[in-house]
Amino acid sequence: MANVEVVVRQLLQRQKVQQQQMAQIAARYNELVSALQNQPQSITQQIDSIPGRRIFYTLCAVLPFNDDVAGTRATAMRFEISQDGPFIATHYPMAIWRPTEPENATNFGAWRPVSTWPLPTQELGTDLIDISYEVTDGGSQREFQNAPVAPILSRPDNAIPLPVPTLFAPNSVVRFTPTFERIVFNPGGGEEVATTAGVLWVGFPGYKIVNL
Repeated sequence: MANVEVVVRQLLQRQKVQQQQMAQIAARYNELVSALQNQPQSITQQIDSIPGRRIFYTLCAVLPFNDDVAGTRATAMRFEISQDGPFIATHYPMAIWRPTEPENATNFGAWRPVSTWPLPTQELGTDLIDISYEVTDGGSQREFQNAPVAPILSRPDNAIPLPVPTLFAPNSVVRFTPTFERIVFNPGGGEEVATTAGVLWVGFPGYKIVNL
């Protein structure tokens, strides 16, 4: 009988030790959970936590121009964010242009780059433009840069990711203001017909979050 009592006491003591160990593990677990909950979220985590359906989308706008605006800061292009949810820009804006007048222009309707650098084929020839640009977030009323930016832009063959995804709030208006540093519409000679006007197309690749 005495031996049974000894075994029972040993089992109870072992159970007590295990309970203490489990309590210590639970306390440590709660500390880790609390630390994770209080840890500041990254920009990506904050965006990922926004409820709603993700839909790929490109904010886009067009701006007609001619060679009269060469060397000038043009009218801002407006991009209105839907009231259904925010827009997340994932890449640098994309900018291209095409000749629109006259209809018999040699390069009528042909998409062209907005910078002669670094494309060797654009060093000489016709229908060349070079732009710099500014971006303003209407939701924060702030410019992203304090001076116009050189053409750090995505192209159809090279979409450049932003350093961080950028959120534009619902109902805000984003403004892209180009400066036409140079415009060359001279004809190439022969039977070619010179362009007299074009349209600049700018798009912000990304996705919108729609609250269902």
